[in-house]
Amino acid sequence: MNRGSIDWSDVDDEALFRLVAASENLASVETVMNQLTVDHNWTEVVLELVRNGKLETRCFIRWLAETLKPETYLEIGVRRGFSMSMVASAVQDVQIYGFDMWLKGYAGSENPGPDYVRSELAGIGYTGSPVFLSGNSHQTLPAFFSDPSSGWLRRRRMDRLAPGRPELLDLMLVDGDHSLLGAYQDLMDTLPHLSVGGVLVFDDITPDPSYVDSVETKNEAGDDPHGWMDLLGVWRHAIVQFPSYRSIEYATNTPGVALAVRLA
Repeated sequence: MNRGSIDWSDVDDEALFRLVAASENLASVETVMNQLTVDHNWTEVVLELVRNGKLETRCFIRWLAETLKPETYLEIGVRRGFSMSMVASAVQDVQIYGFDMWLKGYAGSENPGPDYVRSELAGIGYTGSPVFLSGNSHQTLPAFFSDPSSGWLRRRRMDRLAPGRPELLDLMLVDGDHSLLGAYQDLMDTLPHLSVGGVLVFDDITPDPSYVDSVETKNEAGDDPHGWMDLLGVWRHAIVQFPSYRSIEYATNTPGVALAVRLA
């Protein structure tokens, strides 16, 4: 990363949250959301949080993109491109890599696929060429990062789909598999590939209390052999394995966001 930077040693957690909550950043988030095609289930949910000054993923992603000016961005869990659009609107030539399974009806809404997201990005002025990698992230991520365990065929296919892909990335969002074991694997596949000064964002560490004990939530969480209990527990177990990273947790309101900053 060389186009923008921040001295993370000079910014404590609360100061960072105030920067993200600044009116100009929230206004930028609202502007981008209003430029995108309306999702009748989720657009107004995001906008209501932002208008009430409650920080959520898009607020952090937009501020980080504007501040860091990343050259590369990786996202797991693209869906309709809300978060990706925050980055693309701030850095219109950023190289984007998006991972998704494009499951129909996910989160109660349409999941229209890569061509739809390309159109949304173009509509906010993005000039780059996003690379979308369809499939299970537990297979596509290891191949993307050339892990020998992914198998020769998957790595060869990835060479065709994403030639010249970087080993390290400046900004990443992990918001895909919400099972405890699946989210942990996504973190362990991505955290080692964060560039120095880069930031990884992890979503949903503070779920809506009304959903915590629901059957749907418990089914999504899946097995919990390590006693993590929730995604915050997953995060804390993963991040301690990277001593050169700074961990920041925003849990003031749902859905909650965690950040990993690579210091060295």
